[in-house]
Amino acid sequence: MSKKKLAKNAILNLIKTISSLIFPLITFPYISRILGVENLGAYNFSTSIISYFSLIAGLGISTYAIREGARYREDKIKLSKFSSEVFTINIIATVLSYALLIICILLFDDLKNYISIILILSVSIMFNTLGCEWIYNIYEDFKYITIRSIAFQFISLLLLFLFVKDSNDLIIYSIITVISTSGASVINILVRKKYLKIGLTFNKNLIRHLIPILLLFANSVATTIYINSDMTIIGIISGDYFTGLYSVSTKIYSMIKTMLGAIIIVSIPHLVSWIGKKDLNEYRNTASGILNVLLSFCVPIMIGIFCMSKYIILIISGEEYLASTLSLQILSFALLFSIISWYYTSCVLIPFRKEKIVLAATTCSAIVNVVLNFVLVPKYNINAAAFTTLLAELISAIICYIYGRKYTKYIPPINILMSILVGSIGIYFICYIISKIFTSALLILIFSIIFSAFIYILVLILFKNPTFSTLINLIKQKKYH
Repeated sequence: MSKKKLAKNAILNLIKTISSLIFPLITFPYISRILGVENLGAYNFSTSIISYFSLIAGLGISTYAIREGARYREDKIKLSKFSSEVFTINIIATVLSYALLIICILLFDDLKNYISIILILSVSIMFNTLGCEWIYNIYEDFKYITIRSIAFQFISLLLLFLFVKDSNDLIIYSIITVISTSGASVINILVRKKYLKIGLTFNKNLIRHLIPILLLFANSVATTIYINSDMTIIGIISGDYFTGLYSVSTKIYSMIKTMLGAIIIVSIPHLVSWIGKKDLNEYRNTASGILNVLLSFCVPIMIGIFCMSKYIILIISGEEYLASTLSLQILSFALLFSIISWYYTSCVLIPFRKEKIVLAATTCSAIVNVVLNFVLVPKYNINAAAFTTLLAELISAIICYIYGRKYTKYIPPINILMSILVGSIGIYFICYIISKIFTSALLILIFSIIFSAFIYILVLILFKNPTFSTLINLIKQKKYH
């Protein structure tokens, strides 16, 4: 597995991630204005409900399949057998998920107000299972994933502007989002035959897979609870209006987090492979390089979002959503801890099969998040939800770092830390000065980004930050150092 291939995959996944950010930047301002705060809140509350049942259907299988499947990648027969077994477990979990969803709709009257949206969004659960996205990650076919994803983003964008015209089109919007995600899964079903054949199979190996899958599932449950409980609890306690406000903050937060997480995602199969080959030096060098890049970009982005929150919300969603400014500023700090936690979880602990530690970290975070949400949300509303997310991410990051550091032996170089600190201070003052010069939110945001990027890159060069050199080599030589 060459470093050149890792660089190519990183670039492809970055393109996919950037497109997944650009399209929401186009669609979300349109949708938030067309649907209005309450309809947007109803949609996001329904999405948070579906996420729990998607979790049951997924059962942590994707992470397990990528980790273990990468070990069989060179043996098509073993991989086909393994994939069929994992797929069978996934189908059983999906059937169970739908049964539980129907029971919940029948039992809880509050959900009946959202039944149409919930049932439409639930279609994606089935197609996610049938699509087997993890197969393409095992084979690192990021070219296919990128092209397919961008194509369906264009389709959904076209459908959105053609059919969603006013606040009465919430159902249509829900259908379009399902087409966007499920369409990609349909293509997956057709294309995966070139790699391997999978089908239902029932043998004793299903039990062998089930134990590690359930460990990962328990971790996914805890993660989903502390990620989505905010939206669910706000929806139950405060209603659709505040859910709509908070959805703007979380949307921006999630988009940036996804962009930074692209670096983590493409690295996992290679890191697992080097661990399997017991090449720990190569593993540590790459893992340290990944963390250097993440820190060098995450901190300045965090500062930039904090300074520009008001203007970002004005441009993306309008004055109607300005009350979500403080919650976005709080979430900007959660971004750093979230990325650190994600890194140590996906690049260190899970590849070394330390799922129990990950489970402990996410369980602690979930408990703190849910308990504090019920205590603080009734009084402080969306700002409390953002604060509990920040605290949960911090707890997870600390636990994962404490247990994961011995595997990477990572010590941040002083020049990297100083360049990040000095550059971030520069970004803060630039954003402050520009906000005093201009009155237009768009001009303030544009000039702040341009001058902040210029100053930050200059600081990286002056402090000889190796992250900058890594990116230059990635572009010029297509090598990952």
